[in-house]
Amino acid sequence: MSRGTPLFIGLFFGVAACGSSSSHPSGANPESDATGGSNDSEEPEDAGAGSGQDAESIDGPASSHDGATGVADGPTQGIDASEGGAVATRGRAFPDTFASIALLVDQLPSMNMAQMQFATSHFVGTEKQLLPVTQALRALNPAFLVLHYHLAMWQSAPGTPFIVNGTSWGNDYPTVTMNESWFWHNTESQRVTSNVDQKLLMNVSVQGFQQYWAQSLAQQVADGQYDGIMFDSASPALLQGECGGSGDGQDSRLAATAARDTTFSELGGATWIDAWQSWIAALSAALSAQGIPLIPNTSAFTTGWDNTDYTLSPGAFVEGFAGTDFAVSDWQASTNELLKLASLGRIMILQNYLASPSDVATRMYYLGNYLLVKAHQTYLDYFDQDGSLEWYPEWAINLGSPTTPSTTNVADLASAGVYRRDFQHGSVLVNPTASPVTVSLGGTFQQVVPSGGGLVDTSGAAPGTLTMQAVTSVTVGATTAVVVLN
Repeated sequence: MSRGTPLFIGLFFGVAACGSSSSHPSGANPESDATGGSNDSEEPEDAGAGSGQDAESIDGPASSHDGATGVADGPTQGIDASEGGAVATRGRAFPDTFASIALLVDQLPSMNMAQMQFATSHFVGTEKQLLPVTQALRALNPAFLVLHYHLAMWQSAPGTPFIVNGTSWGNDYPTVTMNESWFWHNTESQRVTSNVDQKLLMNVSVQGFQQYWAQSLAQQVADGQYDGIMFDSASPALLQGECGGSGDGQDSRLAATAARDTTFSELGGATWIDAWQSWIAALSAALSAQGIPLIPNTSAFTTGWDNTDYTLSPGAFVEGFAGTDFAVSDWQASTNELLKLASLGRIMILQNYLASPSDVATRMYYLGNYLLVKAHQTYLDYFDQDGSLEWYPEWAINLGSPTTPSTTNVADLASAGVYRRDFQHGSVLVNPTASPVTVSLGGTFQQVVPSGGGLVDTSGAAPGTLTMQAVTSVTVGATTAVVVLN
């Protein structure tokens, strides 16, 4: 969905957050059996969103990088995710999150110096930034992560820009459109487009497409000195909802569960899911060899028929995780997928949206679900406004490291009608049901109660406060969570 002509602020302009619309109602489930998944795009935002900060805050020349190999200067850190450990990076490690709440937020807005200092001291990273902005942020925190943004199995619509060379917005459609065999076609020999934002579906089994995607992605990462790639609209479950209809630009062969069940001659006799898995495994390996982790947007794992193996890449961007409208069975299935990814040492970025910054119950639900599954490289973000600088006081809670044994089955965390995980300094209790549950704690604890939070103003001061209430039992409301400290 187009968001209008980009507004230049100084030298830079920004793009919208991952969702394709300007607002995200609380509890909205972007991936469901009905719709097939989230619908994301890279459209530039309307007035008010800069790509990082005002131009006058940016100083210094672009730093050097090796454009030939796609690997920036600096040591590689970690090991291949396929070995079950930390993921190799291009010089800035994804920080360990086992004992902390770590925020890797969607793109940042135009900021003054105080706000930049806040962002680089409170968040571990962001995405969708032009190189001068990235350099300004890293001047304040050299470890600050910045991810590239690119569509996965889709070509951006001709009028939709993304960061093509680190320093400017554009589109490689003029190059891609010269290669007709790279595109997916319906039975009328038409290119197939998303009914949401007109991005074009590609044939992921075509060698030329695979080679171009791998080479151009590596070059874009090198040009922008990025630390990885958020690979958007990646799930094969999207096909049913975005392009499995009838009419021009649609392909009814992709309706319902076809991505799993139907074989296509265009894919060499494979299903879409099988072809996707082969492609993602090979692309991830090629980029990982250059120190570039690929992090596909998988959506929230609530499409019951989707049996795609999302462990084939170094990470997952899980948009719409822990939706407040999930059926309990969907919540359990989704949480088990997250626990599996965590057990394999994958990078996980868990993101969802707020209908209002004052919706503390939903905020605590997102935080609680994050704490249930958090491992060594698990990052959180929820926000109210696209392209804004927000802070919520509960992000500062210090629970320490988990003491509950790790598991890949959320049923192991069931306790007294809720799901509980214990930490060095307290516990989190999550209630995914539609009814409140009262839990006896077996002793006196301090319940953490956040208030305030939202936009960070130009002073760079953290908004909101935390208060403590002594409790021996707590009532965990429907689809919310409670944190207590020892």
